[in-house]
Amino acid sequence: MKITDVRVSIHRYIPPQTVGWPREAKLGILTIDTSEGISGHNFLFDVMPIGPGVEALAQQIMRVVKPRLLGRNPLDIGAIWHELRSLSRSLERAVQGYVDVTLWDIAGKVAGLPVHRMLGTCREKIPVYASSWMLPDADAYVEEALAYKSMGIPAYKLHPPSAATFLTGVPAAPVRKDIEACAAVRNAVGDEMILMLDATWQYNYANALRVGLAIQDLDYYWYEDPLKADDIYGYMRLKEKLSIPLMATEATDGGLHVYPSWILLQATDFLRGDVVIKGGITGMMKIAHLAEAFGLPCELHDAYNPTNAVASLNVAMAIRNCEYFEALVVNEPGKFGFDFLSYGLETPFRPDAEGFVHAPTAPGIGCQIDWALLKATKLGESS
Repeated sequence: MKITDVRVSIHRYIPPQTVGWPREAKLGILTIDTSEGISGHNFLFDVMPIGPGVEALAQQIMRVVKPRLLGRNPLDIGAIWHELRSLSRSLERAVQGYVDVTLWDIAGKVAGLPVHRMLGTCREKIPVYASSWMLPDADAYVEEALAYKSMGIPAYKLHPPSAATFLTGVPAAPVRKDIEACAAVRNAVGDEMILMLDATWQYNYANALRVGLAIQDLDYYWYEDPLKADDIYGYMRLKEKLSIPLMATEATDGGLHVYPSWILLQATDFLRGDVVIKGGITGMMKIAHLAEAFGLPCELHDAYNPTNAVASLNVAMAIRNCEYFEALVVNEPGKFGFDFLSYGLETPFRPDAEGFVHAPTAPGIGCQIDWALLKATKLGESS
């Protein structure tokens, strides 16, 4: 079996209208075809004002990756992964992840198995936490947290008001607003709901300590990314002052080989990453196994779009040291649900009544693309 074509189709996408998102964006579909008539597919999303955009990713895939894949056996996933890693100065880091997931989709279809079976299934389901967008005030977080609690979702994570500056560039909300939101949510949902805070790298050390002390008193489960992504020293200082577990490493430059310093310096209580910017399914399995060797959890970050979320779910089913599945809940104001993780798929993302999402059962990464919907929004194709 050989790879016969690599192409990216570009589609119009209208994201939920909320803070920091463009009114209209683009979606790419990466397709890798083989001589056996089996194709792998994966989405590329351009829905946040960060990153290079779908067209730039497509150009890199066509110019740099495609010539290296044509004629190759698509099951040589490890060899291709290492080759793309060696091109890290020539490629946006998401490119390796998108390609790796697509190759795993082919491998599962060849085997007639969902990818998690090929990785070594550890479980059949995992609890979900609803991961907020940046909301305007404490009342909005309370309303959202209570809505997901009523659906049976066991945990809720705030991206606080100050985090909106990450996407909009407007001055950050005062830190006290973040603390007020965290306190209001805890008071509203009670003690039985797990709560987390993801500060998206917005604080200096003094503010990070102030917020950390406040949320550990509120019994928050983890404190994520309070400082800049590469501030190992700052995280070491925070760990000396706080008892709440710290979570870093989501956005560190590079994949697997960046993590040993964080582990050896004890600068984080978790390893963190996703299948897009940390080297795909292959990269995340390596990171999870590294964490396991040191007795650390490896929590999976939201994977930016629906097909990559399903790919991430396969990883979650194949490792034991991930406790929750992150479901980013980006909705129109006043609406609650999981439509963001369902766009372009025939079967929507839906946790069960107890807040668990279940392992994929279809071959490949395990999702069926809604080709009828996407055909109607097609803008062009790179091949």
